[in-house]
Amino acid sequence: MFDVVRAAVAKIVGIRVSKCLLTLIVCFFLSAILAGCGFHLRGQGKAGLSPELSVLRVRMIGENGSGNELRREVERALNVQADVRIAPKAENGIPILTLYDEQSNSRVLSYDEDRNVSEFLLRYRVDFDVRDAAGKQMVERQTIILQRDYTFDRLNVLAKEREEQELREQMRQEAVQQMIRRLASWLR
Repeated sequence: MFDVVRAAVAKIVGIRVSKCLLTLIVCFFLSAILAGCGFHLRGQGKAGLSPELSVLRVRMIGENGSGNELRREVERALNVQADVRIAPKAENGIPILTLYDEQSNSRVLSYDEDRNVSEFLLRYRVDFDVRDAAGKQMVERQTIILQRDYTFDRLNVLAKEREEQELREQMRQEAVQQMIRRLASWLR
């Protein structure tokens, strides 16, 4: 196959092509095709939010310990990824992104032959909406639900607890990214 391609390139170009030069030519054409199709890695560039959301206030309803982390994560992501200025509570006349109490729970997914738990399903849920300063809804209430399953090893409980904690943190971060993508697409 390689010799056929090399012969075809040699016929088109009119010179004998080495393996190294042929590899460079193929890489060049593949990268040109990939760049020309508009492909971009997710997370590259800024999220383009509506100008009305250039300044936002973020508040959490039912704030608990993990809710503070969610609010901070949302504020940081909006600031870094969408160039949104996060307003302190004292400012009036700006839209409010409301995060409703995040929920995270787990349930048994399967048992082994000895009737011991072998797999869990983790669920994460958060609701949000955006209202203007007058209280009129700009973005209707939306729900983000994520699920992950993981195996449980009763002989390695500490490691599995750490794995569960990391999965919950990853789900929170993914929910924040989904929230920003939804805000960017909703208000255009």
